[in-house]
Amino acid sequence: MEGMDNITVGSLAGVTFDRVADAFLQAFADYGMKLDRDSLSDMFRRRGARFDLSYAAFDGDRIVSFIINGIGVHNGRLTAYDTGTGTVKEYRGLGLTDRIFAGSLGFLRAAGVESYLLEVLKENVPAVKIYTRLGFETMRGFDCYNACNMDVLGRLAEARGGCVEIRPIEAGEVGGMAGFMDFCPSWQNSIGSIMRNKEAFLCVGAFKGGVPVGFGVSETAYGDITLLAVDRNHRRQGIGSALLKTLVENNRADRAKVLNVEENQGPAKSFLTASGFEFSCGQYEMARQL
Repeated sequence: MEGMDNITVGSLAGVTFDRVADAFLQAFADYGMKLDRDSLSDMFRRRGARFDLSYAAFDGDRIVSFIINGIGVHNGRLTAYDTGTGTVKEYRGLGLTDRIFAGSLGFLRAAGVESYLLEVLKENVPAVKIYTRLGFETMRGFDCYNACNMDVLGRLAEARGGCVEIRPIEAGEVGGMAGFMDFCPSWQNSIGSIMRNKEAFLCVGAFKGGVPVGFGVSETAYGDITLLAVDRNHRRQGIGSALLKTLVENNRADRAKVLNVEENQGPAKSFLTASGFEFSCGQYEMARQL
């Protein structure tokens, strides 16, 4: 890619994780995000980050702005997912993100990528306007929730799930229960994302007479309740509560969080609220074809 002024734009192919992590942590230092190298590495792995198909602005050897792309199949199409976009504070306002994105499109197309997907906070109106200008369309809205573990466990103290057996399952078994879900998970909550770093997830199934009737998945290190679903024919029997209780009991973080519940999923949101979760923020899922 061509350089402009004293800043050049190019691929992160061959750049070490440590250099990318330094830039990422600098760019988000004033956002209050609780990230370190280990959590950043886990996030990149879960979201399918590909440095060879990610791009950045360089001032000399320094990475000053970047778009980290995850690559995978989404809705049957090879898709790039915005795993993290950021600019070091003193380089903001120079239009670097626009330059990086525009400069990367041809390379992504050449790699066979057909669409680009991202999530943005609803309250971040300037960013929504930028993405709209770049050709993105809003696909759906998500709501996010969090709660103190003890609050959830207090609400679910009596949850038993009737005669259902709750036991660990392998990550590979989750795909066979995907039909229990009422909506397609977001990129980071997809079964593909779980399988990229399956060792990090606790997967549990609910079984009645040996037949699966529900499942739950959590990334225990960060308190992330990734997936939770119950067979439609076995709902309102306490199975969801028993699954959620098991996941939260195994949390290694102080708080539990549930990200990217489709905003039109009233029963799911009511269930979370009744279980002690509080709304934290809303996001848009936006996409454009390449």
